[in-house]
Amino acid sequence: MASKTIIKSLFKWFADSEILNSENELNVDYLDEEPENYCLEVVPCNPVVKVYVDGSAKCQYLFIFAGREHYSSDEVLNMANLEFYERIEDWIAAQNVNGTLPELPEGCTAQSVKVLSSGYVMDNDTKTARYQIQCRLFYIKTQEVN
Repeated sequence: MASKTIIKSLFKWFADSEILNSENELNVDYLDEEPENYCLEVVPCNPVVKVYVDGSAKCQYLFIFAGREHYSSDEVLNMANLEFYERIEDWIAAQNVNGTLPELPEGCTAQSVKVLSSGYVMDNDTKTARYQIQCRLFYIKTQEVN
């Protein structure tokens, strides 16, 4: 059954993926200070990309997949972190190819989820770092009939 909101749909899509370890916490708009937890954050944007003559619209939903990871001057550790985010990018690309996209609310149909920026360190201290990937969900929203 589809979720009632897009963020819940994306949360379920990532939470059900084989890419995340079930022991790692996935949150929305909250990233703990302790390593190996993840979150989804919404990025402001104009949601409507194009309106069609039948009243439906091509829409977008920008979001960030972020995580807190162990971090140090050890290149092996930091490389492993970046490799994890590359695997997430590859997983997202594979879901698009397979057509395994989030089940959106009624009246919305997912078209694609694309990575807009590769995983990178957004913020760090000497022990942990925030890594993130920015993504865009394209979807078709049908006209609501009243």
